[in-house]
Amino acid sequence: MRVTRSQTGKTPKKPEYPGFVETPRARQPRRLPTDGNEVSSNSEPSTPPNKINVKSNGRIVDGWEEGKDPKVDYSGHFEFGGSWGVSAMMIGFPLLMWYMWAGATYYDGHLPLPEEGQDLLEFAKHLYNLCYRGAFPTLKAWTVYWSFFIFEGACYLWLPGVYSTGKPLPHEGGKCLTYYCSGVWSFYVTIAVTAALHFTGLFPLYTLIDEFGPLMSVAIFTGFIISIIAYFSALYRGAQHRMTGYPIYDFFMGAELNPRMFKLLDCKMFFEVRLPWYILFLVSCAAAARQYDQFGYVSGEIGFLVMAHFLYANACSKGEECIVTTWSVKAIFSRGRL
Repeated sequence: MRVTRSQTGKTPKKPEYPGFVETPRARQPRRLPTDGNEVSSNSEPSTPPNKINVKSNGRIVDGWEEGKDPKVDYSGHFEFGGSWGVSAMMIGFPLLMWYMWAGATYYDGHLPLPEEGQDLLEFAKHLYNLCYRGAFPTLKAWTVYWSFFIFEGACYLWLPGVYSTGKPLPHEGGKCLTYYCSGVWSFYVTIAVTAALHFTGLFPLYTLIDEFGPLMSVAIFTGFIISIIAYFSALYRGAQHRMTGYPIYDFFMGAELNPRMFKLLDCKMFFEVRLPWYILFLVSCAAAARQYDQFGYVSGEIGFLVMAHFLYANACSKGEECIVTTWSVKAIFSRGRL
């Protein structure tokens, strides 16, 4: 008489973990149609891709507990030291930028330090006066910065590009957003327009160096203005995501997960490449233009910076469609940082 493994008690069993509830998976049909070219009209359609059957099982995904309100952060985790840490960064980093600008402009690249016999209060007033006189956000700086801002937004929307699909959003049942990527055309059109403005004399490129202080101040204030508008706009529209209940911390982390302007311009995709890397490349080109205008040549160091920043901005533009699936920015997209 044959003895089976079930009778001997040696049948392998699936391991059990106390307190663990497995997330149900979508069933996949295994039955094949009798004819490879025809499918019975009575067959039930399979579960569409990226469809997630959400049930409350206590599992937390990026701060959202499945089955509960996605507007609330249930993780209890705070990054950057919470409200105090993000407040220090929002105040400290702009001050650090003005401090470094003063050192580069008035201290020949050295750290600004109090003179002998000068107390800290007098030194702080001195730095304030330097920044007020040399980095005041003038009307010209606002015009230049926002003209570039609007121009890049138009390039984002209307120049040729490709579409990329983002990660499934668990709190929306696996919905995937579509991102328009026109970075390649935007980058080279920006170079062509900038070169035309420079060589025609309408806008010499080295103006970016001459007006660097005011432009930097405009960029700082613009960042705060856009962040404030985005934050309160999300609250007004009820589009907030993973809110902790601490306004300062939520403001820094971003209220909306995927903010889009008029449902067309994705803010995160736009700010990821076009403003930081294009501006950095143009500033390097402006330094080269100023050096050539004053001395009649471009040094090897400046040439190297222009080459390096061109290669980086070019690579970011060509790989823009990879941003949504790249790990280095996946955390930014999933946590809703702007």
